[in-house]
Parts: sequence; C-alpha cells; structure tokens
Amino acid sequence: MKPIGLLVLVEASIIGAQSLLEAIAVFPQLSNFHDLLNANPSAAPSLLTNFSSGSNKQTILVPSNDAFDNYTRTTRRSSIALSSPDLVDQINYHSQQGALSSSDLQKPGGLLSRTALISPNRDNRGLESNGAKSPQVVLIAAETTGNTRKIKVRKVGRVDVKSGKGQEINLDPTPRNWSGGNFYIVDGFLTLPVNQTDTMTAQNLTSFVTGLERTNVVEGTNAAPNLTYVCPNNEAFTNLSRSTGNLTSGPGSLLATLTRHGLPAAYYTTNFTDGRLIYSQNGYPILVTHRNGSIFLNDAKLVGTDFIAVSGAVHALDRIMGFLNTTTNVTTPATAHIYRNPSNIPTPPRKSSLTPTSPTATPIPPVATIFQSSTTVRWNSQHLRLILCVFVVEGSKYLILG
Repeated sequence: MKPIGLLVLVEASIIGAQSLLEAIAVFPQLSNFHDLLNANPSAAPSLLTNFSSGSNKQTILVPSNDAFDNYTRTTRRSSIALSSPDLVDQINYHSQQGALSSSDLQKPGGLLSRTALISPNRDNRGLESNGAKSPQVVLIAAETTGNTRKIKVRKVGRVDVKSGKGQEINLDPTPRNWSGGNFYIVDGFLTLPVNQTDTMTAQNLTSFVTGLERTNVVEGTNAAPNLTYVCPNNEAFTNLSRSTGNLTSGPGSLLATLTRHGLPAAYYTTNFTDGRLIYSQNGYPILVTHRNGSIFLNDAKLVGTDFIAVSGAVHALDRIMGFLNTTTNVTTPATAHIYRNPSNIPTPPRKSSLTPTSPTATPIPPVATIFQSSTTVRWNSQHLRLILCVFVVEGSKYLILG
C-alpha cells in the first residue's frame, strides 16, 4: 500500500508542477484556448512556463471551445480576432488574484474578485492606500435553480461571473490545478469594461445619459476615476432628463439630481451592507437598507446591479432617490424619513456630524477634492450650497458639482 500512496503523491506533484499550457492540454474542450496561448506567447508568458513561486498565486478562468463558438456567433468575427492588442487585457481580466477555491467562488453575497487587469483604458479605479494602482474586478456569484447550482461570473458585473457592461458567463466550480494556482472552465469570454456612459447605454439607462449630455458633463463623468452611478431607470428618469428647463439652479435641478446619484468611490453590491451610510458626490447622505431580499438606497430599490465600468460600476434604480432627513436617527431604517419634494431639502450636513451608528455601517469614504473657482451660487438655509467648479486637465474642461 505504501508504494501506491507514494505513486499518487508523486503523480499529484507532477501535475501541480505543470504550466497552465501543459495543464489544459489534456482537456479536449480547451483546445482552442491552448492554441491561442501557443500562438501568442508574448500575451501571457507566465502561463506558458512552470510557475515556481510560492506566492502570488493566480486563478485562471479558461474559456472552453464553446466560448470561442459563442464569440464567433455573437460578434460575427473569427476567434482569430482575439489575437489583437486587446488579447493581453483579455487574458489579464481572466486572471484572478489568489488561488480561489470552489467555496471562495460560492461565498454568500458574491465574491468581488481582483484581476490582473490594470491597463489605463480598462481600469481607472484609482490608487490603493499603498499607492499601487487598484486593479479591475469581476463579481462571482453562485446561483441556485431548482436542484442545480451554477456559478456566474459577472464581468461590478453565472457560479455566474459578471464583467464589463454587466455581461455574465457561467463557471464550472470544479477546481483544476497548475503550478501557478487553480483554473476553472468558463463558457464565455469576459467583456472588457468600458466607460460610464457606454456602460449605462448598454443597460438601456439612456435617459440618464441624456441628462449628462444636456448638462455637458459626459466628458468629465467618463474621465473621473473611482466613480459609481446609481441610475434611475428610463421610466423613472425620462421626464426630468428631457423636459426640465432647470439644468443647474438649486438642489432640484437636473445637474444636482444627476450628481446626487453619483458616488465618489467604486461601490458594488458587496459594499452595500445593511445600515451603511454613504454620501453622494454633492454631499447628500444615502442610507442602505435590505428589505425582503432587495437592496434600497434611501427609498429607491436596486433593480439592476454590478454593471462593471472602467472607473467603478453602474447600478439601476426603480426611481429617483428621495432625500434622507438627517434630523432623525438616520442609521435606523424604521425611523429614517425621506423627502420627495426638493423644496423641503435641508443643506447637506457636514460629514463629521453624521457618524454611522449601525454595527454594519462602515467608515465613510473620502470625498474627491474640489477645485473651487470664482463661480459660486448660494441659496437660503433650506437649500444646498452649490459650487460649480471648472478646471482644466490636459486641455479639457471638467465641471464638478460640489
């Protein structure tokens, strides 16, 4: 019995010492990806050799031959088109940081997985506390249908994996090993993230985009790093974005409403914990509550989530958010009061005066620095103090509402 056990251990050691290219060679359903890596060795050299380091393990989401067929069918282009400048980004997006186990991928509430993708045109999520560039992410979540359990990868964006534009692919939760970590088979290619307004358009949040266009802030919105928008759906936002003549005057204006639905950080559903208090771009408090299996931001329900964008994420709401009454205990959902009429809106309080008391609340993220110009408009004490800021970066004007 001992020689047999030794043989098993030796065999497992040999398998574990394989490069990814060698490891996937024994799977006929992965032959297309194997050939793609073999034909483009410079795209991912670390996957072609034995990865001997004990740290910096990776989990690779390997597209099956069906994924290549789906790509050809949906894009009407040959899979050879993947041999392009985007190929490096594509492989980096499929490369997850750490050796993720099957249980990691089925974490309740989903796993926000950090990838190797950091190219500027695909990742603008800002810097981390150590000064390093914050990498792009995918959201991996398990979904149960009847007696069947599958994992989605959402390109915050089945086991599902969610990626750019909120596109989803399915993941087989059976882990396989290579010398650099694990790999899992997926049935599609992750969609590379695009900017905020293209992400909104892909999810048919076109009325919100129209509002950004009418107030001339599309360019600034797409250039800003580390940004999330929670967009009212078309039914909720169409009348305001297309018909209002009040573009910039007061807290009920189109610009103020748009900015109130912007969050100055990358927020995904994994960050929207029950009782958390967060702040919009122009300083208004937003209370997160979980009710009957749904997530609410003040009185608006999230109806579409984790559409991953270059700078953060886009989410969809069923209505325009109301205004949280900060004179009550705002971290207690039962006593929170929402204003619907802009004429009742108090001035946003100083952030230091609103310390979340809920045990699930987390520290308030820092608000982006505002460069003030001489253009300042003030309303009475019942209204928002609005600062319109214009500054120039590399020859382009940006308008920031603070």
